[in-house]
Amino acid sequence: MAEQSAFVAQKCTFEYARARAGLNWDKLFREMAFRQAVEKSRWEAFCYVLSDVGIILEGALRPHARTREIELAERMGRLFELCLLEHPIPDHRPEGWGDEIEAFKLRLAQAQMTAPKAPYDIGEISGGRIYKVLPIHSNLTRFDRELVTNNIRFSLCRFHEDMLRRLAPEAVVADMLSGVPVVEAADRQS
Repeated sequence: MAEQSAFVAQKCTFEYARARAGLNWDKLFREMAFRQAVEKSRWEAFCYVLSDVGIILEGALRPHARTREIELAERMGRLFELCLLEHPIPDHRPEGWGDEIEAFKLRLAQAQMTAPKAPYDIGEISGGRIYKVLPIHSNLTRFDRELVTNNIRFSLCRFHEDMLRRLAPEAVVADMLSGVPVVEAADRQS
């Protein structure tokens, strides 16, 4: 989850900033204020995409949970939290990720009330949120919301396609619901 989310978030943030900056992108990226804005955007985008990736993954795993869907959601919520907390808290978030962790758990509970959505539809949420935290002044980005959102949506469709090809859902669900706390399972993987 974390690796794919970081890739999508960073790719979207950096590529957009480079494209918008044009020929002067290298000069802009050397300015401390801009680098700080990129860093903030990158971390927020990581969190937003991680939420979407978690929802997509839960939708793929849910049919294999066989009456243990709520427990699966609890494990997914913990996994989301661990993905965020495996890194130092970013400077712009001195209060931490608590608000986003709770928002993901609520989103997960709502997602479980309906059939899984297509990744393209799921990506609209993070795409819109990422657009708002881009490191370029809003005067220059006012027509780019759809572009940014569609970039995220397309990337999530690609993730979904790759995930379906590589995922062994029965094994993943069995491991997640094995009774071993997610922290211990993460430690075993290291």
